[in-house]
Amino acid sequence: MRALIIVDMLNDFVTGKLANPKAQGIIPPLQRLLGHAREEGWVVVFSNDAHHADDPELRVWGEHAMAGTPEAEVIEELEPVAGEIVSPKRGYGAFDFTGLDEQLRELGVDEVVITGQHTHICVRHSSYGALIRGYGITIPRDAVCGFEGVDEDDALAYLEMAYGATVTTVSDLVEAGAAATAR
Repeated sequence: MRALIIVDMLNDFVTGKLANPKAQGIIPPLQRLLGHAREEGWVVVFSNDAHHADDPELRVWGEHAMAGTPEAEVIEELEPVAGEIVSPKRGYGAFDFTGLDEQLRELGVDEVVITGQHTHICVRHSSYGALIRGYGITIPRDAVCGFEGVDEDDALAYLEMAYGATVTTVSDLVEAGAAATAR
């Protein structure tokens, strides 16, 4: 069973305090993959920064995506629907102190498709969390982005080398699903 994990596609990271101009470019592929995941019955997870005033990360990045604020909500274009997991996090990794591993295990998930922001930080830490918990990891290169100036190819190569991630594209994932359904 697969889970689609969408990391930090939040108002503060797309158009707010820590807006990443590259985030706009991954919205259409993410919408396509999200639609596919919903049609295929994948588990859908939104792993979202939801900070408290005493979180150590705020010393590095300043106040952002504070729990309970509009800035910490998923952008409208990817809005979660009933039954999907919204998993607040207070650090970089989707699995760190969030209970996400337990939720996914209960649902029979053994592979995660990790998308969103930022390839070299939260996607990376989430991938490590998936690795040490035994999940297969897939990263669609057109559904992740780093900061301006970050070499996306280097960030993805690291995920392949260090975490055994399979790097692919949204089209390959969608088309593989369509081919399997046609059989």
